[in-house]
Amino acid sequence: MSKEQNYKEDLEETRKEINEIDDRIVDLLNKRGNIVIKIGNLKKNLNLEIVQPKREVEVIERIKNKSTIFEKESMEAIWKEIISASKVIQDTVTKVGYLGPKGTFTHQAALESFAKAGTQFIPCNSTSEIFDDVEKEILNYGIVPIENSFYGTVRETLDLLIEKELFIYGEVEMRVVQNLIGLKEAEISLVKNVFSHPQAFAQTKSWLKSNLPSSNLIDISSTAEAMRKIKELADKSYAAIGTDFAASIYDLKVLNSNIEDDPSNFTRFLIISKLENPLKAEKMKTSIVFVTKHIPGALYWVLKIFSEAEINLSKIESRPRKKGRWEYIFFMDFEADKNDPRAKKALEQMKSSVIWQKILGTYPLK
Repeated sequence: MSKEQNYKEDLEETRKEINEIDDRIVDLLNKRGNIVIKIGNLKKNLNLEIVQPKREVEVIERIKNKSTIFEKESMEAIWKEIISASKVIQDTVTKVGYLGPKGTFTHQAALESFAKAGTQFIPCNSTSEIFDDVEKEILNYGIVPIENSFYGTVRETLDLLIEKELFIYGEVEMRVVQNLIGLKEAEISLVKNVFSHPQAFAQTKSWLKSNLPSSNLIDISSTAEAMRKIKELADKSYAAIGTDFAASIYDLKVLNSNIEDDPSNFTRFLIISKLENPLKAEKMKTSIVFVTKHIPGALYWVLKIFSEAEINLSKIESRPRKKGRWEYIFFMDFEADKNDPRAKKALEQMKSSVIWQKILGTYPLK
């Protein structure tokens, strides 16, 4: 028997071992599922919340440290899906809203933030709709853009954080990667018209000038909508600028990847909720808004308090206050839990220099 034949037989035997292990894993998952149902019923009888984030973190942390082959991040991803799937059999589905349509950067951020099993991802028409639906408990969570490294803060999101009684539950940061997308049978040489959002055109200006100087650039509401449009037209002369994620959703082809002019472009998204995040991590972030007293040095004294407490400020910016002419609201992120003794003292001390303050949320620092 040749070496090649031996290898083939070994491969078949090894695959059989894998199949047997997979069968045992499924049996154990079914046993786990039965216990999950029992736990769910016990929680109902005890009037306890079905979803308990602290317990989920404890389970994942314990499992991560038991792996000898897989990376900890891989184990965490696997168990998040198992836990999320377990919620389904407990009749608990998490509803997450994002800026639609399917395939937007916000949709991608939502998928990176929540396990797919047991989560219903719901496209919304606007940021205000997401806030309203979370407030009305139609959604459990919402994903909204808050800041871009090139274009600054998303003012609408900031205004809604001030206006609504919701909390920042977490954050996710994504690099903005743009691609030229076309039909499966399309080629760059055939492209005469390009759909995309104006911001995407601005981010790919140099590439377009060098590679498609004569193309007709057509503005559209989102990069995902651009994909939907070229799919609908079914014309090889039309292309779109957007993500490979959106291309896969609409069954399109990436004609050229990474066409953004600057690879250091990032967007930060917030997870918003009606509930505060109970999770604690080694590094925490707190977001607050406040209005200083209209006296000389008021902002200086606020900043001095945090400096003396040795609390790092990662962001501060002002926003005109709607209720008073030439008055400003300050939005600030600092790197500490709001319940950290230093932070509690600083927040109390700053009251002497402000006329209003609001804690938007404390959450793990990414």
